Amino acid sequence: MGARANLSLQLATKDQAAMKTNPASAASAAKNLQTAVKTLEGPAKGEELNRDYMLGSVLAMWLNQPDVGYSPKRSAVGFTTNPDATIDLVSTIDSLFKIVEASKPGCSYYTAYWRGGQQGYLTMVNNAIAALNADKLDSATYFATLANKLYPGSPYGAMVLGNIANKKNNNDEAVKYWQAAATSAAADTVYRDVQRQVLGNIASVYMSTARDPKTPKAAQAEAAKKATEAYNQLLAVPGTSGSVASGARQNLQQALLITGDTSSVTKSYSDMLTNPTAYDYQALLTSAVAAVRANRNADAAKLFENVLVVNPYNRDALFNLAVTYLNIGQQEKVPPLVTRLVAVDPGNPENYLLAARAYVDIVKTRKGPAVAATNDTTMTWFNRSQKLPVEVTFSEFSPGEKQVEIAGTVLDRRDKAAQAEQGGTTSSGSAAARAAAAKKAAAAAASLPPKAVTLKFEALDKSGTVLGSQSVTTDPLQPGKSAPFRVKIDAANAVAYRYTLGD
Repeated sequence: MGARANLSLQLATKDQAAMKTNPASAASAAKNLQTAVKTLEGPAKGEELNRDYMLGSVLAMWLNQPDVGYSPKRSAVGFTTNPDATIDLVSTIDSLFKIVEASKPGCSYYTAYWRGGQQGYLTMVNNAIAALNADKLDSATYFATLANKLYPGSPYGAMVLGNIANKKNNNDEAVKYWQAAATSAAADTVYRDVQRQVLGNIASVYMSTARDPKTPKAAQAEAAKKATEAYNQLLAVPGTSGSVASGARQNLQQALLITGDTSSVTKSYSDMLTNPTAYDYQALLTSAVAAVRANRNADAAKLFENVLVVNPYNRDALFNLAVTYLNIGQQEKVPPLVTRLVAVDPGNPENYLLAARAYVDIVKTRKGPAVAATNDTTMTWFNRSQKLPVEVTFSEFSPGEKQVEIAGTVLDRRDKAAQAEQGGTTSSGSAAARAAAAKKAAAAAASLPPKAVTLKFEALDKSGTVLGSQSVTTDPLQPGKSAPFRVKIDAANAVAYRYTLGD
């Protein structure tokens, strides 16, 4: 029985392989599969397990055949008994293989090929995903349920079912399916990306609950605890790195802060304090921010310093390290840092104010002529901030393998610069004098013509080498008005950028 059925199965396999170039071979495959079913339909005579395995394999091949469907008549697939009744192919295959797998667990390796290694299974999964993307949730549920029953060892069916439940705002059901998908994915290295995706989904659901102000405090803490478990699992998946790891670590630290577990926040970045080169700059940066939120300012300073070890031109690290130095009383370190900062980000008035704030405190340590000199330096930095004709803010820095994209907003602040020139932003002089200066500056600003702003960007690597450059010019702006900008630079794997203000 087994040998004859196996021969028919092999012939059908050959026929199906030819269907891509010769559709007519589908008919030959069908005849061979019918022959195999008829052979296996009779008494097994002590070979029941072998018969069940072979019959499950043959029926799995039927799922590859065109126009057969999932519930054909029994006669259509080769059964002679009860020929007009229908057969649920997926349930029958699953039942047959479960018998084999329960008796001989080692056979699961072989049944997996017939469950999930066939075109029929791939078609189910693809149909489920396509229906989900088209918001046809009933169809998506139908195909995903079939796929999940046919091959529960694959995460795809459960993942789609979780996504469907999520679209229906049934988070408990979504988490149940995503957890099943994560468990299946963990068994095979080929599913690492899927494992990361569903664990991230689970964590996001719990984090949304934890962050929702309408959630009771106790429930917030419980949700945050579950989120930490999911993020820890995600970070433990081999190969998790880059933005995925940085984002997961950042959210993990936020979840820990919600639970009040600052010691675990500290533990999450402890190795980064002494071993920065083992991490990418995003991981160091997000951990530094977490340290600030945990009121670990000394740790935050060290972590921001470590960001600059691996990415010396990172504007976020330069700015936040300067702020942190001010908070921990290390003002002397701020001015040199701000000099580096304005070299990459000259269009932010706040950058210059950091140095001015530092000198306000530094002057308290000076004596004699140094006091006047330090006060002059304070005013120099302050005036550079106030007289800046534009303000540049950023909303996006997206480096890629071939290109980096930068976006933000430019504000024309010639009105404020004019006011500073007239002395209207200082605290010296009477209120009336300041008001008069402000009025004069406003009149001067109103007479200014619209002016376009040009930003000249350079994408940088860690060493400061220019990888590519591009300029962007806004529409003409009136004082007090702003405009968005977006620039794309052909530069591979940039880690930072700098810009200059054009005329």
